[in-house]
Amino acid sequence: MVYSQAIQLAVHWFFEILWWAMVARAICSWFPFLRDSFIGGFLSFVTEPFVSPVRKLINKSPLGGGMLDFSLIITLLLMRLIFRPILLMLAAMIPF
Repeated sequence: MVYSQAIQLAVHWFFEILWWAMVARAICSWFPFLRDSFIGGFLSFVTEPFVSPVRKLINKSPLGGGMLDFSLIITLLLMRLIFRPILLMLAAMIPF
């Protein structure tokens, strides 16, 4: 039981840190001097592996190709509503 709780805690904190990194990336994108700084580059480096698959799916859809990029918002929603609960549930089912 201790291992499953530790894994649940790790999953929880992974998603919390990733959530706030994506929020910070969104805020940095509004300011060119922040977007082009070391912090903006680091946040893009950390979050891009999660955002780019969603961006590719949006671009292939009829809604894609517009001026506004909603992939970060959709990724945040998917993380919070689907992936995090599923991973937490799976971690709770670990038998040891």
